[in-house]
Order: sequence, then structure tokens, then C-alpha cells
Amino acid sequence: MGKGGRKLLVVLGILVATAVACHGVRWSPGEVDLAQVPGTQESYRLTLQNDDQEPVELRISVGDWTRDLIGANDFGVPLNGARWRIDRAFVAGETLEVRYTVRLPASGRIDVEGTFRSWTPQVYEAIDGVGTVTAESVGPADLGLQTTMVSVTRSVESIDDGAATVVLTVRGLVDFQGLTLEESYAQGIEIESIDAAGGQFDTINRSNADWITLSHEIITLAAGESREILMTVTTPDDYAGTYWSIIRAESRPVAVGEIAGTQIVTLPSVGLKVFVTAPGSEILTGEVVGVEVVETDPLTLAAMFLNTGNVQLVVTSETQVVSQTGDVVRRMVFSEQGRDYFRLLPGSRRLITIVDQTGAEPLPEGLYQAIVSFDFGGESLVLGARAFRVR
Repeated sequence: MGKGGRKLLVVLGILVATAVACHGVRWSPGEVDLAQVPGTQESYRLTLQNDDQEPVELRISVGDWTRDLIGANDFGVPLNGARWRIDRAFVAGETLEVRYTVRLPASGRIDVEGTFRSWTPQVYEAIDGVGTVTAESVGPADLGLQTTMVSVTRSVESIDDGAATVVLTVRGLVDFQGLTLEESYAQGIEIESIDAAGGQFDTINRSNADWITLSHEIITLAAGESREILMTVTTPDDYAGTYWSIIRAESRPVAVGEIAGTQIVTLPSVGLKVFVTAPGSEILTGEVVGVEVVETDPLTLAAMFLNTGNVQLVVTSETQVVSQTGDVVRRMVFSEQGRDYFRLLPGSRRLITIVDQTGAEPLPEGLYQAIVSFDFGGESLVLGARAFRVR
């Protein structure tokens, strides 16, 4: 978005939207897991049902989503884009640079727009500067005269072999706490972080959102009415593994109150996750990133697992505790919210906590080894181990 397209600066009274379930509205089926050959186009019939006693107008769109480190759904990454969250204090006069690369399409150019939000005080604005990434846009950032408490300017530092290095320059006239940056491109594009400036970087490089077209963008459902939505999926010629997105049906925002001058609104919505996998291309692999002993009474372990394959994994985990004599003295099975498994998207990490729920007496003093195994249907189990002492 160029200089003429700035959003209104809002310090107090900023609208904070939270997504909640759209009461009475549901998708059928509740999730779509497709096996579709590369380079083909297929259409699928979906149904939206309004079980409520009132009519509802719904806006239907395709978006991106992922899961965080503890497995919770994260719908905050912008479509065809990336997000940076920097949780620290900024000092007035400080300048910060975030760097990332994008792989340009065959045309050598792509449009981009973005927004940023500081947390305290609350400032929400568009990112200024370059709005089209192309060879002609390479150059230093035009920072100009700063007129807002916080500003972010986009520039293109270089383009090398089709990969553009983009810089987001952050400046503050005042002290502020916390910063969220969001960039969104005009089409699906590969984004990689070079320097997240100490923040958390999130993107979805296996999105199928651009493959999907829908027969409706806005529909109105009467009380008890259902409507068929046609979803057409056009897969690229060379994809492999699983790609995913979500189809959202959102109703109008609803104001629910105000906190410290901030108006809180909810955005009622219902989502349908769409997975598309190229048949025969599945790679099921993973690795243990680390195992830690959190405490010994009750015995509690934390383990990090990485999906290094190209499809979503359904993972179970078991822990064996081995004494110095080689005897297995304790067996523990991962369980969370009544489930003995977790799902993990390609390229994602999952931190699990394993607690001894056997009811057995605490382990006697001595040296032990915790061996954590992960089973996801691959050729063999993946193991991680940690030696520990009980005093």
C-alpha cells in the first residue's frame, strides 16, 4: 500500500476483533481431506446449514491457518503472507529492521500490502513504502518526515536470482511495548525470514488457498435453510505432499463491550479445513528435537518433535524410564484432552508434556534414562532420550 493509502491512526478506541463460532451455522462435511492428482481440476460440493431461528448473512472466503507450538489453531497469519510478533519494549527514537525474502513469480513483480500494530499504546496502521516488489523498486527506504507515533516503511534491498530481499524499517517517536507486523501478497509466494529482529516469525509455505475458487462469496441463509457451495480445486503440475487452507463463513462483526477505551468486537465465523494431497507423493518422516525432564515428582517430561516430511502426521508417543540396571521401571503414554495422539503439519514443531499418571510411588533415588518414542506410521519409530537423576 503506497503513501496515499494509509489507514487512519487509532490510538484509543481501536477495534479489536476476535473470531468466535458462528452460532447455529455449520459446514458439511466438517473437514475435507482430498487426494487429487497434480495438474487437475476437480469440483466438490459443500453445504452450509443455518440451524438457528434467525436469518444470517455470511461472507465466504479462503484463508490460511497453522498450529502453534502447543497444537492450538492459529488463524492469525495473513493470506499469502507472513507475521512477525516482537514482544519487548521499544525506546523513542529507536530504529529496527526486519528482513525477509520472497521468491518472485515468473513475471518478476508482485503486489504487497501490510499492516502493523503496536500493543501499548495501541497504534494500527498500514505499512508505508514500496507496494510492488520488482527490479524497479530496488533502493533504500524513503523514510521521509515521521508524523505518527510509530511508523513502518517497506523497501526492496536487492533482487538476486529471482529472490527479493525486503526490509521493514520500524521507527518510534515514543516509547511503546510490543509490535505485530503482517505482510500479505497478491498470490501465494514463498516467504523466508532472514532477520526477525528477535521476534517470532510465522508463515504458511504450503498453502492451497490460491488453488480454490468458490461459487459464492456472500450468501443469506434463512432460519433452518441450507445452501450448497461449489468448491473447485485446481492443483499445480508439480506439487507433492499435503497443502492446506481454511474456508471461512463469517457473519457481521458484533460489538460486545469496551475495555479501557478499546472497543471489543467479535467476528462470528465457522471454518472448514481443506487438505489436498498428491497421491503417491507422501513422505512420512520426523525427528526429535529435544527431551527435557521438567520434574521428578510427579515425573514430568517435555519433548519437542519436528515433522520433516510433506504430509500431516498423526503421532502417538510412549515413554519408557530405564534404571541403571537396564530395567524398565515406568511406562508413560502421552495423553491430552482425552486423546492419545496429536496432529502435526509438515514443517511444524510440537512441544508435548508427558506426565506420569500411573499412580505409582515416586522413583527411588538414582540415575535413570527416559526414552521417548514417537509413532506416526513411518518405517520405524523415532526416539529421543534424556538421562536424569532422582535425588
